[in-house]
Amino acid sequence: MDEQTAGGWGDYAGIPRERIPWFPTIDAARCQPARCELNCISWCQEQVYARREDGTVVVARPYACNVGDVSCSFQCPFDAISFPDKRALRQMLKAAREETGDMIGDQEP
Repeated sequence: MDEQTAGGWGDYAGIPRERIPWFPTIDAARCQPARCELNCISWCQEQVYARREDGTVVVARPYACNVGDVSCSFQCPFDAISFPDKRALRQMLKAAREETGDMIGDQEP
């Protein structure tokens, strides 16, 4: 049974994954699926990306993305994939810890 079927995306550093808005964004103006080899889809072992019937690439499973991992962005030849910066990630984690009352020590992503 995968995490999604089990009722959630699991935890990251003790924080429910769905409370951490860390995932890629695709710039539709830059994304050129007809001109690339869809490296984003084949590279991502978490199956975060999908190709729609109209050919566009979308972030289909955002919370399956590994927190802090930006390696897929280097696979796009058109620089169409972006992520929140590391400072924003630290702020997200701090806010999520405060919301959940979980005061786990700061961990670098």
